[in-house]
Amino acid sequence: MLLRAIAFTALAAMTASAQAQTVNLNDSDDAALENALQLLIEERSKSGAVNTRAGADLIVRYLRAEGYYTARVITDQSEDAPIFQVTPGQQFHFTALEVEAGGSREAATIARDALPLSSGAAVRAEDVLEAETEGLRALRNSGWPDARLEDRTVTIDHADASARAVFVYDPGVESRFGDINLQSARWRQSFIERLSPFETGEAASAAQMRVFESRLESLESMSSAAVTLEEPTGPDGPQQRAVLVSTSPSPRHVAEAGFSLSTSEGGGVSGAYKRRNLFGGDETLDVNLNLATVQSGLQVELTAPHWRRLGQALTLEARTQREETDAYDLVEAGVGARVSRPITDTLTLSAGADLSVSHSENETLDLNVYTGSVSFGAVWDQRDSAIAPTQGALVSMEVSPTLLAGDASSTYFRAVAEGRRYQRLTSSLIIAGRLRAGGLVGAPLETLPPEQRFFAGGGGSARGYDYQSLSPRNADGDLIGGRSIVESSVELRWRKSRRWGGVVFVDSAGAGRDETPDFGAVRSAVGVGVRYYLDFAPLRLDIATPLDGDASDADIQIYIGLGEAF
Repeated sequence: MLLRAIAFTALAAMTASAQAQTVNLNDSDDAALENALQLLIEERSKSGAVNTRAGADLIVRYLRAEGYYTARVITDQSEDAPIFQVTPGQQFHFTALEVEAGGSREAATIARDALPLSSGAAVRAEDVLEAETEGLRALRNSGWPDARLEDRTVTIDHADASARAVFVYDPGVESRFGDINLQSARWRQSFIERLSPFETGEAASAAQMRVFESRLESLESMSSAAVTLEEPTGPDGPQQRAVLVSTSPSPRHVAEAGFSLSTSEGGGVSGAYKRRNLFGGDETLDVNLNLATVQSGLQVELTAPHWRRLGQALTLEARTQREETDAYDLVEAGVGARVSRPITDTLTLSAGADLSVSHSENETLDLNVYTGSVSFGAVWDQRDSAIAPTQGALVSMEVSPTLLAGDASSTYFRAVAEGRRYQRLTSSLIIAGRLRAGGLVGAPLETLPPEQRFFAGGGGSARGYDYQSLSPRNADGDLIGGRSIVESSVELRWRKSRRWGGVVFVDSAGAGRDETPDFGAVRSAVGVGVRYYLDFAPLRLDIATPLDGDASDADIQIYIGLGEAF
């Protein structure tokens, strides 16, 4: 223990001494340079004491890298802690910058123009390294994709504090993009060519090749891609070189299964099948089957990416479903089409059309209805992950003009907006929030079939309440649904380990008779949950209890399923 204490005391003294070391700048009023040198000594001292010789050498190396080639450092040890007396001298500047490119004047000019240096600039090592990189990048993106740096020299002249830099590049063969040679029969040649950011005959560019690579790897049917040029046929250029596209496909067939169980909504199982690259254009066929106590259905979607233009997607849908709730029984079949287009990296707009036929009934209604609608939507998404977000936000909106025909006839607008926010508080804590609101404008409530109305309550709305129970009722106490809805959720998520975690949450929801959300109808619940994180999704167990419950509400509701609540 005594030896440990002595060692600790000695180490503390050495550290204190190191931290006490100071730098004084002589013959210069450059406060920024003095502060940089002081910070340099302090940062180095954090890893141990800096002796005077090592400190002086460190300062000299730093100053030479900044262009002070005559710098002198004297250590003043008259005090308890050494003081570095630094005389930086004159900063050297470039008077000549030259580029050689294998005898090609054009290549040399391109590289020279790209240098972020000019005559009169300070001779800083960082700037020289950046310059040689920018010159090389310019060559590789301007028709010389095989260019490389051969040499770089900086000659110092102490007589006038000047320097001369010479960058020597080997440009390789001047090249242009040739035809695309797709080395796989899984994709259509025309589809792959549509993703290319360049035209045949353009100057070859390494940056454009990387863009092409990135677009290919973003395809769902492709796990990896490599874009290269065929070897040049000789030493002279310009040459048109074929673009070689090598690919590795993703699995064509994917099958998934899931389940859910709750005290208010009963149980259910689901299955999903995905077929990738159906016709050689990265088309995806999705088949989803859901069998549950409340709702069952079959949905088939075909999505064609980059439809007619880059980034634009076409989705065709066919579906059938059955619902049996306390408010109504429903059988429905429908088809739809939707086109989506990214505007920016985070904003996507969409437009679609939908046709359906349905039969709904309850104790007072028995309706056959034909529904036609168009929809316009927008999604702004800057989350760090679509599956398990820990940071960022998502905002979505959709407006749907709708026409009803059959036993119930009316015209109305349906609008729904939702926002989600995720914020990491610590390495293991995340707070997540959700707000959703919607309304129906243009049709009296009594003219709307039950399935067209808004209902609140249940596992996907407000945990702690029965399914659809937070909705308007008639004089007999029967659920009839509303013309508006508002829902909110706040979760504090705790990740204890790779596999285990937990949540505490507050859910609120309510549906109202008016066109705008009725906040007076909102009721809340609180709950806790446990998460077991599988490799693909968390297994979720939530227990919730109502805060504004009445005699008809159960004390607790239990929910089991896959995936986070939102």
